[in-house]
Amino acid sequence: MGENMSRYRFAVLGGDYRYKLLYDGLISDGYSVKACGNPFITKKEDTVSELLTDIDILIGPIPTTKDNKTIYLTDFPEIEISAFFEAMYRKNVGTYIGGVINDDVTACAVKYNVKTHDFFDCEEVAILNAIPTAEGAVATAIQESDITLFGSNALVLGYGRCGKVLANMLKGMGAEVYSTYRNEKTAAYIKAFGLKGFNLYELKSRINMFDYIFNTIPTMILTKDILKKVNKKCLIIDLAQAPGGTDFNFARDLNIRALYCPGLPGRVAPLTAAEILKSAVINIALKA
Repeated sequence: MGENMSRYRFAVLGGDYRYKLLYDGLISDGYSVKACGNPFITKKEDTVSELLTDIDILIGPIPTTKDNKTIYLTDFPEIEISAFFEAMYRKNVGTYIGGVINDDVTACAVKYNVKTHDFFDCEEVAILNAIPTAEGAVATAIQESDITLFGSNALVLGYGRCGKVLANMLKGMGAEVYSTYRNEKTAAYIKAFGLKGFNLYELKSRINMFDYIFNTIPTMILTKDILKKVNKKCLIIDLAQAPGGTDFNFARDLNIRALYCPGLPGRVAPLTAAEILKSAVINIALKA
């Protein structure tokens, strides 16, 4: 621990089991940490007011909100977003760290002089999270399909951080891996790593050849028109940020298996995920 780092006082609001491990890890490193709204942490503050008393940095849930009105909590009464940041302002807590912080939440925080830091804007979190995400996607594919990944035709939609790791992992398991690209630079990387690639505009004409489709593109990509062309025995695993990139209702109408798998790091490798988040929290605290 760096000099004087123990002076930072943290609080954890909500979250899943990885947040419990994050909480434990910060305490093990000598930090003062409070918590509420997490079902896995037994020593909890009873109110948000108690939680915010005598802290410097609040660590909020992933995602911060699902309805754009309240903080996303599963084990605590609803907290309206504006009232939450007003309470932070009144308690002189100037830093909020959370996940998937949208523009409306950021604007509300700015109104109350609270600085926000999104975990997924941290390059190290985004890159390192790609590993457990890819492993979780592979595990899901093995569990949910009747055929092996070895020898299958697998499509990875998107060749960003997660797409790169996942495509390489699938290739190592013996799948015939295809990745999509939008520009020639990405096409060159796909070729350099021994994968097959095609431009995203060709998706409709090629989509029927795959046994597995893994989506990492955070926009609606597997639309009705595309899904009509998908092999009915194909398994779709969508890894993109909420709400995903698949028309799940239409896929169900077509009897195509389409699984939405958000938050895989927290489910398949919670300790690794917690260590990644802890490192980001400390780095943000150093810069706060």
